Amino acid sequence: MNETLFIAYFVIWFALAIGNFLLFRGKDPAFRKRWHRPVAVVNSLIIGGMIVLMVALMGDWRATAIFAAAALFFVWLAAFRTRVCPGCGKFAQPRNLITPEKFCSKCGTALE
Repeated sequence: MNETLFIAYFVIWFALAIGNFLLFRGKDPAFRKRWHRPVAVVNSLIIGGMIVLMVALMGDWRATAIFAAAALFFVWLAAFRTRVCPGCGKFAQPRNLITPEKFCSKCGTALE
């Protein structure tokens, strides 16, 4: 394996780990609400992009198109359907993948 790719791989995963640690460690709901969407988009795009790249290197364009569509769906799901409770800061993921939660399961606060 190319040493540059090997180093880039671990630098990217290390940066993702630090970003997620800082997001999930903070208990401030305003901080979580502000940074959830950018962090979710970056995480989903990087992980989905790595998967699509691996499939694309195999040479099957149909599988690449399917995995690219799935990656975009997961970006949409992570960024726009997961909500942050303004009361307690808990992440509220949708139960049926389409309709976002209306109330927090932990404290019962209405979600925006």
